[in-house]
Amino acid sequence: MSIEEFKKHFKKIDNIEEYVKEGIKSGKLSVDEVVKSARIFARRGILGEEVITWNDNGLEETRNIVKLDEKTRKPGWVVTDPNGEEYIVEDSEFKDNYEIDPKNPDQYKPKGEPVLSTPIYEHIEFKAPWGKKMKIEAGDSLILNGPNNIYGIPKSDFKNSYASTGKNKTEVLKEALNLFGISKEEFLSARQ
Repeated sequence: MSIEEFKKHFKKIDNIEEYVKEGIKSGKLSVDEVVKSARIFARRGILGEEVITWNDNGLEETRNIVKLDEKTRKPGWVVTDPNGEEYIVEDSEFKDNYEIDPKNPDQYKPKGEPVLSTPIYEHIEFKAPWGKKMKIEAGDSLILNGPNNIYGIPKSDFKNSYASTGKNKTEVLKEALNLFGISKEEFLSARQ
């Protein structure tokens, strides 16, 4: 199968929040609490610089331009993760989420705030929080930072960058229900 034929098999999701919400309610999507653990390399981006992020399978994930952060009025950061994937992080988000690794000052480490994630069971295409189209394959994961902040991570990147906190699955499910505004009654009704 050619890459063009392969691309046609992605299910287009118009509303990723509803997709996740319905998946959680139906039990198709299982949620875990994870924390980012991977060290990264980062440099301040150059205004107007284009950064293309490629998945391991050779598909273009995103194409973004370094811009001024509205909060700090400074350019974003070009981040390189352990798999060599490059992407842009706004200056304020970078400062909130990363700090210099004291053991290796050439790298940055995540500050370690846990997030929710879920593996997906089909190839999907949706609009990422930064407004660009994102394609994620079955077996990859979604990071659930909130209803308006959901994005995908390829399986190999997820495995190399995140670790489960080991939090009780029932507690994690309660957090996910709260995060997406799913009532207990709504959840139980969907399971009948």
